Amino acid sequence: MANASPPVTVEAAPVQAGPPPKSKVRSAIGWSYVLTAGRVGSSIVVTFVLAMLLGPDEFGILAMALVLVMIAQTILQQGLVSAIVQRDKLTGAHLDAAFGVLAIAGFGVAALVAALSPLWALMYREPRLTLVCVALAPLVLMQGLATVPEAVLRRELQFRAVAIRTLLAAVVSGVIGIALAVAGAGIWALVAQQLVNALIGLIVLWIVCPWRPSRRIRLGAIRELWTFSLHSANAGLGVMLSNRADLIFTGLFFGPIATGIYRLAARLPDMLVDVTVRSLQQVALPSLSRHQNDRTAFVNHLVQLQHLGAIVGLPVLGVLAATAGPLVGFLGPQWAGTEVPLQVLCLFGAVNVFGVLLGPALQAIGQPGKLAAISWARGLLGVATFAALGTMFGGGNPAAQATAIAVAGVCLQVVVNAVSIWVTVRRAAGASVLRFLLPTLPAVVAATAAALVPYGLNRLGADELPPLVGVVVLGAAGGLTAAAILWTTDRRVRDLVRKRLPRRFRRPSHPPRPA
Repeated sequence: MANASPPVTVEAAPVQAGPPPKSKVRSAIGWSYVLTAGRVGSSIVVTFVLAMLLGPDEFGILAMALVLVMIAQTILQQGLVSAIVQRDKLTGAHLDAAFGVLAIAGFGVAALVAALSPLWALMYREPRLTLVCVALAPLVLMQGLATVPEAVLRRELQFRAVAIRTLLAAVVSGVIGIALAVAGAGIWALVAQQLVNALIGLIVLWIVCPWRPSRRIRLGAIRELWTFSLHSANAGLGVMLSNRADLIFTGLFFGPIATGIYRLAARLPDMLVDVTVRSLQQVALPSLSRHQNDRTAFVNHLVQLQHLGAIVGLPVLGVLAATAGPLVGFLGPQWAGTEVPLQVLCLFGAVNVFGVLLGPALQAIGQPGKLAAISWARGLLGVATFAALGTMFGGGNPAAQATAIAVAGVCLQVVVNAVSIWVTVRRAAGASVLRFLLPTLPAVVAATAAALVPYGLNRLGADELPPLVGVVVLGAAGGLTAAAILWTTDRRVRDLVRKRLPRRFRRPSHPPRPA
């Protein structure tokens, strides 16, 4: 894959971040989809197998432990990555300094996670968390060692290399996790899966990345990244709090079983959002950053990305909602009741489709402070809401507790996305909110129709089918319904499909002129 600019090396002159060729952006988007589709595809298979072998209790324990690890990783990763990707001029000195700081901090923060593990277990009233958190602490160090080379590859839009790393790590770790679960390892199968995934990813990342740190580190270069990094890290912590407050309070008030049910119900739609919209998010920051000085081009590119995210993200969430009942039945009786929070969280994912690209847009336009304010407001509001729910539903059924958290999450996300769209599109970019949303309307209709398919087919006896057959029948019906609506109502979808058809299958736009 051709590069728009030379790879950053230690001796490199400042790298100018001009607009990349359209072919490189398209290639980056394609490889970003390959990256996320492969990872999510393997993750879905692994998650289903592990869910059948294990139960909500093990999944809940892992989710509680990962919250502590994610807090530590966010502190390390978020600020400097965004600064490296977004900065107009970047030299080897910036990368050397960032890597040195992150490597040293990685050791320290990983040790801090291990030291805080007993307190984390005490807070959750779950003694098993201590050893699990200690075992997962190396994830923080590995994140620190991987941050700079991954940021270099993302800045250069080299998602092919990132795809190789991620896919290999997901497959190898999934095989090991399943093997250990079959052997009766329980929660440690999930822990081993996380560790192996990070380790394989780190090794492959350093193999495919051409950049290497030098032995001389100029800490003065950090000061040039620091202002943006502080704002971005602040935003990252706010995003983490807003995204994980539901899991934190589900564990605190309801225990590991409700947390495991909620975790699985949230993970399935979240993986679909990953493969559809967050694939674009990975490309959005570097590609939008190239247009930060041209607001018209910036808005046009953001609208195109949002439309693409909607047409690939919303219909599949509608199909998942349609298949929720037989899908949970296929996983086994230990997951009974998970179908309701799963359907509610499909709606959460659909709302989230309209918010995933707003954070990178604010960062690309040089306004991470606004992102931080929105994220912290959402996080604090979520803390208050979920704490109130925890008090109200403390003695209920685990599935009902997970459903209550899911409903509250949807309401919060609607409010926060409305504010975020107005701040990003109207205030920061100076564009019309209607222009941003209107192209996504056909995808909204298609997703709604797909989700309603079971109400018709169940009257014909689809709910009496074996679970796996029900998943296939409802999924196919929902998918065909959504595809038909998109094809008939969205001209951009028809154009995208026709451009990718072999030339002999394309229908000419105008009849040929007579000779």
